[in-house]
Amino acid sequence: MAKSKVFGKAKHFFFMMLPSSWRVVFIKWLVGVRFKCPQLSFPWNYSAFKKVLVILPEEPVEAFHQIKTYLGLVSLIKNARFFIFCTKNVATLFHHIHPEATMVEYETSERYLFSDEFHALGKYFLSEEIDLCLLLERLPDNALLYLIGKTAAPFRAGYVGSAQYPFLNIQVNPAPSKEYLSDRNFMIARIFGASENSRLRWSVAKETLNEISHVMHEFSMPVGVPTIGIDAGFFFEAFGESWTVMLIRKLKTIEACAYYLYCEGEPDGSLRHFLGSFSIPVFASMTPSRSAALISKSRCTLSGKTVFFELANVLGNPVIGLFENKECALYCRPTSSTRGIGYDGRPDEETAQRIVSTLQKLLDQKAD
Repeated sequence: MAKSKVFGKAKHFFFMMLPSSWRVVFIKWLVGVRFKCPQLSFPWNYSAFKKVLVILPEEPVEAFHQIKTYLGLVSLIKNARFFIFCTKNVATLFHHIHPEATMVEYETSERYLFSDEFHALGKYFLSEEIDLCLLLERLPDNALLYLIGKTAAPFRAGYVGSAQYPFLNIQVNPAPSKEYLSDRNFMIARIFGASENSRLRWSVAKETLNEISHVMHEFSMPVGVPTIGIDAGFFFEAFGESWTVMLIRKLKTIEACAYYLYCEGEPDGSLRHFLGSFSIPVFASMTPSRSAALISKSRCTLSGKTVFFELANVLGNPVIGLFENKECALYCRPTSSTRGIGYDGRPDEETAQRIVSTLQKLLDQKAD
């Protein structure tokens, strides 16, 4: 480890020993005095913005629900250059959405206040003379607060409760009347004048579809029967082995279907052993484009609070999502092809049976 990195880690360690109120005061001093963030001035002329920095949530599902907000701003501020600041796994999503944007990726391990990487990134954004810095992370840490201040952007906007002045000079309440998270989040774009006409369309390249078809052929998956995708990686990690086994066995009682298991990342340890215990093809660690192609080749997919679910929803492909009751309306907007199954505490056998019944209805609906 480089000497500067060791020194930075040490400074961060001692900094975190300070009371939280002292830490905020210190960063405010850095932002307000050292980097001299300008105060908000009127009138606002958004059409004059030339450079916009969007800081996305670290969690991919939360970032996915900011796509509508992002596209609204892109359609509004047409001549601006957009910078997207995010983790590497989120970058793969947004590169597909807006390949013209400048993608600035960071490692989560380097996200701390005295990080050399974040210090360099702050200098980079300062040199770019950002006009609008948009913080879409609801719980920013000290490193992100410092970075926002270091941009010295005249307009620094975020959600109420995420940060205060001088880090932000515009704070927006998510739309309280909206149930669905993407609709709630959009309020921050609406205050700048964006309309909700921007609809996400996720296209799948023919070459990628052909690639997935070839892989399915290599797995000897039958042609001409409904293909069902089960996000076994999510179910295993969220609800354990025994419940996931029960769900898969119940699903396989629906005859004349071909099944595959899906895993968002690279499975290891007990998960790898679990996935290998079934005589079912496994698709793992795929790019969003390949996952979208796989979904397009499926009659229906089953998942939960994952990017896999969100992709199926955007594609308009039949999908069943399993969510806690308190999150169901937030992450799942029911449509003719999207179904949400709610549970309290932990899903049980009755929950698994509801998933099977819902799948059967979707299959019957498609057949009609």
